[in-house]
Amino acid sequence: MDYSEYVRSQVSAEQWKIVEGTGINLDSKVCSALWPGYVNLEKRSEKEVPFLLDQLSEYANPRVLDAALGSGATTISLKLAGIEDVISNDLDEDFITVAIEEAGKRGVNLDTFSYDWRELDKSSLGKFDAILCLGNSLTYLFKHDDLIKSLRNFRGLLKPEGKLIIDERNYRQTLEGKFKNTGEIVYCGKQEAEVKPIYIKESMMIFEFGGKGQKGYFVANPFLIEPMHALLKESGFNEITAYGDYKADFRPEEPEFITYVCKESR
Repeated sequence: MDYSEYVRSQVSAEQWKIVEGTGINLDSKVCSALWPGYVNLEKRSEKEVPFLLDQLSEYANPRVLDAALGSGATTISLKLAGIEDVISNDLDEDFITVAIEEAGKRGVNLDTFSYDWRELDKSSLGKFDAILCLGNSLTYLFKHDDLIKSLRNFRGLLKPEGKLIIDERNYRQTLEGKFKNTGEIVYCGKQEAEVKPIYIKESMMIFEFGGKGQKGYFVANPFLIEPMHALLKESGFNEITAYGDYKADFRPEEPEFITYVCKESR
């Protein structure tokens, strides 16, 4: 599905009029081409990979699903760090193409597929020690039923002691007029692809990113820490630990990104 069509299927008719009114180009080919520069794989991996390796350390040979492949940063970095059994998913074929190219540059092979989170095929995928939904990806879903269905599908794919590791931008800052983009956490390509919000409401935000030339845009559902906890609990996760910029000790208003490690008590 084209990204423009996807956004239109998620937001309300009123919100779609707002998106159209901005005149932005929601072309996934443009976004996917800009994404590696926006992410900066090498810099992102400096903080993300140690955190993930620590979370995976309890599993002898972890089987991992990267549910939001994007341009491949997390999958590629984990494989380079020695985590071989990683399966990678993205709904957008343009991003999969870019991720394969990025992996090839670093001598890494990807095992990719393209499932909608709402329709994950549990029978063919098997079970995982960890499912990663990173890069602020869950906030591309707006409908409550879609969010719950996706999270429950993730839970259904986990082994009994498995973890869902999921993150989101700290939208509280943006709503308070304090948008933060340090280039140190998750999206680290600040020199190549600066990002800024161009529309800010509690129900929807629109972000622009890119360099001096081409610009890309994405539309996000800016839910906060409390709604995220409620969604996770409603989906069956009852052990939830939050980290602010990968640190366990933080004040909610401080971090740029919040990462949740979620398990189901059995």
